[in-house]
Amino acid sequence: MSKNAPTIAQIQLCCRHVVEMRATGMTENVAIRLLELLCVMYCKFRVIGKCTPDHVDQFTHWSKAGRLAKAANPTSKPGSYLRVEHGTPRRDFARDVLEAYKANTLTEDWLNNHCAAQFKVAVVTHEEDKRLNKLKGKRFATPDERWAAVNIEF
Repeated sequence: MSKNAPTIAQIQLCCRHVVEMRATGMTENVAIRLLELLCVMYCKFRVIGKCTPDHVDQFTHWSKAGRLAKAANPTSKPGSYLRVEHGTPRRDFARDVLEAYKANTLTEDWLNNHCAAQFKVAVVTHEEDKRLNKLKGKRFATPDERWAAVNIEF
């Protein structure tokens, strides 16, 4: 395993850090950011075997509109019309991990199962992303349900 792959012990330590930072009055927005990053890194190592910054070429789950946009813009930079989209928003995923930590149920098995169920990444168009942004604050049982709520087809 790579030295860059976060371990469950490191994620638990980060959860403790979030709890302690919040107890001092720090906002959730600042306190939870490292946990978000570590959770994404943990899942990316499990799913694609490495953890580099997100890029459309790393992922195979593309929306139909994303595939059409790529075909129509073969020489354009993908970031100008495509976006890597976490089906379960990173903040929500980190909150789930933090809640498991607080409930003393955050284990490697729990996190692996949570990654398998909730860590799904897709490539979508900017227009599809705008529709997803309207769902901010609303939780869905699965990434597929969230994408379906704004009519993203795969």
